[in-house]
Amino acid sequence: MESVARRRWRDKSHGFGLVDLAVALALLAALLYFLLDRLLIMQEMAEKTEMEETVRSINYALRLEAASRLARGSDPRRTPLEKENPIKWLQTPPRNYLGEMSKVPDYAKPAYWYFQPEERQLIYRPNRAEHLKIEGGKSRELRFAVRADANLAQSSLLPVLPYDWF
Repeated sequence: MESVARRRWRDKSHGFGLVDLAVALALLAALLYFLLDRLLIMQEMAEKTEMEETVRSINYALRLEAASRLARGSDPRRTPLEKENPIKWLQTPPRNYLGEMSKVPDYAKPAYWYFQPEERQLIYRPNRAEHLKIEGGKSRELRFAVRADANLAQSSLLPVLPYDWF
C-alpha cells in the first residue's frame, strides 16, 4: 500500500508554474537592461577613442606639414596653417568626414566630421554623447581649430571650447 505522502507527491504538478515564469522573465529583463546599459557606455567610449585618435593623427600631420614648410623656406603666397583645412594634411580623411560645408546636410547621421570654412573650424558631431559635457552646454558638437599653442613654439589642433567626455 502506498503512503499518503508519496501519493500527494505523485499527484502534484512538477512543471514550470506561471509564477516561476514571471520571476524568470523579470530576472532576464533586469539582466538585459544592465547588459544593454553597459553596451551603450562601451559604444560611447569607443566613439570617444576614435575621435581622439583622429585629432591625434591630425596633430601629427600638422607637425609634419609645419616641418616641411620650415625645410622649404618661407613663401609669402603660402596660406598659413591656421587658415587651412587640417583634414587635407592626412593621407586619407576619416571614413565619416563629410567635407567642407557651412551647414550640415539633413541626410547626415551623427558621428561625422566636417570643416566649416567661414570659422575655420573642424567640427565633430558625436552619435552617443550622454557623458559629454561641453563648456557653455549650448551645442552637442565638438569644435576644433588650428591655433598656436602658448606653451609650444608650434601650432596644434585644439578644442575651441573645453569639454569633458567621461
